[in-house]
Amino acid sequence: MNWKTLKAGDVVDIIAPGYGMTRAELKQVREYIKSLGLIANIPQNISGSDLFCSNSDSDRLRQLKQALTNSQSKAIWCARGGYGSAKLIPMLEQIKLPKQQKIFIGFSDITALHIYLNQKWGWNT
Repeated sequence: MNWKTLKAGDVVDIIAPGYGMTRAELKQVREYIKSLGLIANIPQNISGSDLFCSNSDSDRLRQLKQALTNSQSKAIWCARGGYGSAKLIPMLEQIKLPKQQKIFIGFSDITALHIYLNQKWGWNT
């Protein structure tokens, strides 16, 4: 599949499948995405009270699934790396392959999700 570039006005889902972010960091992310001419879609409860991850496994999976299946967005941007994203992989087996392939952005421990999306779904990441 050919890569599709993002255009001004495109929606980008921002998720945190690993570590969480502070309110100040979230504000910076929103401002940066806006400066690129894009629209940031950030879940209201992107960060919870989990000590090691941004949120509970079920909340992080729900947010990942929503981003993967959101027909309005063109990309998924993992705001942080860190522990926790690999724990979601067994649960991804329950998600049906979305019809729309998206740009998937992330680093560090997010690499586990890149590998899954590439190997299991055939996405270019």
